[in-house]
This record gives sequence, C-alpha cells and structure tokens, in this order.
Amino acid sequence: MKLSTDDGVLAFERRGLPRRPVCGHAMAIFSTGSTAGRLSRVELIDASWTGIAIRSAEPVELGASVSLTPEDAMWPRQVGMVVRCEKVDDGYCLGLRSKRNKAVA
Repeated sequence: MKLSTDDGVLAFERRGLPRRPVCGHAMAIFSTGSTAGRLSRVELIDASWTGIAIRSAEPVELGASVSLTPEDAMWPRQVGMVVRCEKVDDGYCLGLRSKRNKAVA
C-alpha cells in the first residue's frame, strides 16, 4: 500500500502543525528499554516546531528513544521519541516527537 504521494507527502496526514521540507541525511541511534541502541543512517523529510519526519530502511518500534545527528552542521542534534512508523515503497517513514528542555522556573 502506497502511503505517500509523488512529492513525498504522506497520504494520511495527521500532523497539526505546519511542516517545512528539509533534505539531507542524519545518523540516528534508536533504543528501547535498557538496550544500547541501534545506529542507522536516515533521510530527513520534513520538520516542525515539535517534530521531524525521517525515512529509514528498517522499521522502528513505537515509543523508542532516538538521538538524531544531522550530517549538515546547520541542524542541531535532536532527541525524541518515535511516534509513527509506516511502511512506504522504499522503506519506512518515521515520525519523531522532539523532547525539548523546559526552562527552570
């Protein structure tokens, strides 16, 4: 089943915030529970204030922690959680919710 259109946008859009396309690749470490994590090269798709979409060659369990280090120095390192994993023609589209540091009151 094809979940994306020819321009890469998911056919079943559930995200509420505007997204902007991004391009490039990153190294991601996915971990669940007390495991050491799995290193994988991923493709960046789009981003918003609260998350980022990436394309992975392998599926990733929902709820897995992720540390994402983009190859382009213009992007900061991201940490978050996998909230979406859907099969697409050439791999898996993952939705990552970013964890933000909250200011101390």
